[in-house]
Amino acid sequence: MATQFRTFAFALALGVVCLSSFEVRAEVSAAPVQAALGGLESWLGDGANGKTWSEYLNLPSLHAELAKGDKVDPAVVAAVQRKLESGAGGLELGPFAKLRDALAQWSAELAIASAPGLPEATLQAEAAFRPISDADLAADKTALEAAVAKLDRYLKSGGANGAAWREYLHWKDLEAQLKADKPDVDTLKSVSQRFAADQVGLELPVFADVAAPLERYVNDLAANKEDLKTQYATQLKALSDELKQYAAGQNDELALGLGGRLGWLESMRQATPLVSAIRKRYSQPNLHVRASHRLVGAGIARPVDEVTPVNDVILGTNITGTGRTMGKVDLKLVPTTDKATLETVLSGKVHSRTVGRNGPATIHSNGITEIEGRKRIVIDERGLASYPATATAKTRTTITGIAAGRSGSGMVQRIATKKVYEAKSEAEQVGSQHAAARVKRRVEQEAAVGLGKAHWNYVNKVRNPLLRRHEFPSLFRLSTTDDSLFVIAQQANRFQIGAPDNPPSVTVENDLAVQVHESMINNFAAALLGGVTLKEEEVQKQATELLGELPERLKSENDRDPWSITFAKIRPVTIHFADNGFQVTVRGQRYTSGDRDFQAMNVTADYKIEADGGGFRLVRKDELQIEPPNFVKGKSLSGRQIALKTLLEKRFGKMLDKEVKSKGLVLPGRWREAGRLDPKQLQSGGGWLVAAWVESGEPAPPEVKDKEKVAQSDRALSSR
Repeated sequence: MATQFRTFAFALALGVVCLSSFEVRAEVSAAPVQAALGGLESWLGDGANGKTWSEYLNLPSLHAELAKGDKVDPAVVAAVQRKLESGAGGLELGPFAKLRDALAQWSAELAIASAPGLPEATLQAEAAFRPISDADLAADKTALEAAVAKLDRYLKSGGANGAAWREYLHWKDLEAQLKADKPDVDTLKSVSQRFAADQVGLELPVFADVAAPLERYVNDLAANKEDLKTQYATQLKALSDELKQYAAGQNDELALGLGGRLGWLESMRQATPLVSAIRKRYSQPNLHVRASHRLVGAGIARPVDEVTPVNDVILGTNITGTGRTMGKVDLKLVPTTDKATLETVLSGKVHSRTVGRNGPATIHSNGITEIEGRKRIVIDERGLASYPATATAKTRTTITGIAAGRSGSGMVQRIATKKVYEAKSEAEQVGSQHAAARVKRRVEQEAAVGLGKAHWNYVNKVRNPLLRRHEFPSLFRLSTTDDSLFVIAQQANRFQIGAPDNPPSVTVENDLAVQVHESMINNFAAALLGGVTLKEEEVQKQATELLGELPERLKSENDRDPWSITFAKIRPVTIHFADNGFQVTVRGQRYTSGDRDFQAMNVTADYKIEADGGGFRLVRKDELQIEPPNFVKGKSLSGRQIALKTLLEKRFGKMLDKEVKSKGLVLPGRWREAGRLDPKQLQSGGGWLVAAWVESGEPAPPEVKDKEKVAQSDRALSSR
């Protein structure tokens, strides 16, 4: 649970950019049909057999429709499709099957495009029912067996660790069911759930390659076991009704229903074009973030002023002394559309005073070396990576003295001086090369520490836990321009949908802007908290790790028993952004307080966003709404329900402040250097929250780790 809580908090910290408009209609593409038709005709050839098949299938009419572009006649396409589905001998062969499948897809897309709307297209899709055939089942079983065999070899090579994995994955059950004439669906479901658990290692491809075909095979078996066609019709009817309601007014309950039905259709491999069209219309990215070049650079840019020893050998001369490097580290954003590309640049001058010794000669010199080192970093959904550093340097030296030794004659001195000046240009060139190499090493070493830690945190605290649970965002894309870094994400698994529309605009100049749809939060909460039991000490531990200290509102009270909450399996935590405020609801199916055990109760808090001078504040309605699920207004609560309500009023009343004033935003880690970010926009409505901040120019307050330090800080301020 600790990992899930941390991942949930970490993932919500990810963050928006304007999204292009989208079409309601399905995107119709005839390219697969064109390719399949060409392949079939090439296979048939120009002989009598080929002509006979062409006439029987009426392929010339299909060519004519393909040439019409968007004015194609669906009836002609359907006629050719019916011929391919007639069952005539030979039509089971591959080239015919490819054209038949391509036409089925195209026909479905055309039907959606020609329907008055998606609800009508949904009802029309009943005719496109596709049973799961024995051939489908056999093909999916073969794919699963191949993946299982690969994992089997991997586990056998793992010794005791491999044996432990076999036990955890219920390997014997899996092998037995693959050999069975009539596999047990429930047993395979149990094994499939093991592959979807939050166990470190399951994100590896060798495990994931089994998880996907296993789930598909389980779905095939379930479909064959039940009346799939009847279920399909029922799902389409309910989906059509929900689409009408959702178009009239979105809410998270309707979104849950739509997502569930789309997920069912996908699992059963039904109405693929329809599912695609609905998702294209009602499941858009639900998180957008924009960070300015100035803000991104604040965590990296810094002045450089340091003195270091110089030890080198140039043209056989041992060089010692000191060098003072004065310059800066800057950040450059490189325009890239499919990832974020950043370049750190170290530039400046090294002022050196050195003594060179070569035989009896001693050379005193001052030098100025202009340096520049660059390190390019790329960030995408897989994490952080980098290119090798590059560096340039140009050294100019001034010789301040040459000594040929105590016993050197004037002639020796002159010869030594002549040789030194003759070699000066070459020595500067070699010195420049050595300086560039040192700058390159420095840039690599400094980047290695920060990059390695950031990449490890992202992969191990965010990406891998979400991959293991099959909850990594379906879209997670970063990009950069000259002046901004953008993140766009869609958090929605197969049984969920994202945002139904574009976000409201950010209307102010900003250094950080976030546009988040309620579906982002609700989907994450459903995936990571549904049915989970959370104990007080776990919340305190994770809050301390995330924030550096335990907030006062989460601290235990000496006279109160420790508590726990078991979240509801469905919609455990939901938020709704509307009317320049928001409503958050926590649904617990079970609570404990010490030895006492309580049943389901929902807690709802309503907040309004209000202007507060130059900032904003959140104001909560005085009373929390605490009711059992499906509570009927006017009905009385039982004694235990009243006791639980009293307990929750105190617990949640403490955690959910009645008023939250904006004190500005301070980013963690190195980005504290950006100082305090002042809020310039905070508004909500239509399911979206839009927030924007700008750098205030004021430094961030000092980090305070515990209560005593807070007290010391308060005393220091009050004494001034």
